[in-house]
Amino acid sequence: MVRTTQRAAAPERLDHAMDIARGITAAVGTERIELVTLTRDRICLQPTTLDDGEQIAHTIGCDLPIDHRMFVPGHTLWTGDIDGLEVQVRSALRASVGSEL
Repeated sequence: MVRTTQRAAAPERLDHAMDIARGITAAVGTERIELVTLTRDRICLQPTTLDDGEQIAHTIGCDLPIDHRMFVPGHTLWTGDIDGLEVQVRSALRASVGSEL
């Protein structure tokens, strides 16, 4: 007995997220990614070096930054959508808007 179509599709959604994560890591280089966390709806990547995070994010199309200045250490989380999944890439904290370069 199948409970619902939604529950039956859940494993396929997880497989889809895993396939997208494999594609991302292959595109940017597996040596550049330290940790991948995924659910059926989102993928979060932690680069081996946080300073590479912004470049990795832009490479895969994640261009919406969320700055977390209150955390220690602070960091920026770059977000975007890839094939229906929310994708997040952690990076070093960006400079404040208006700060000197």
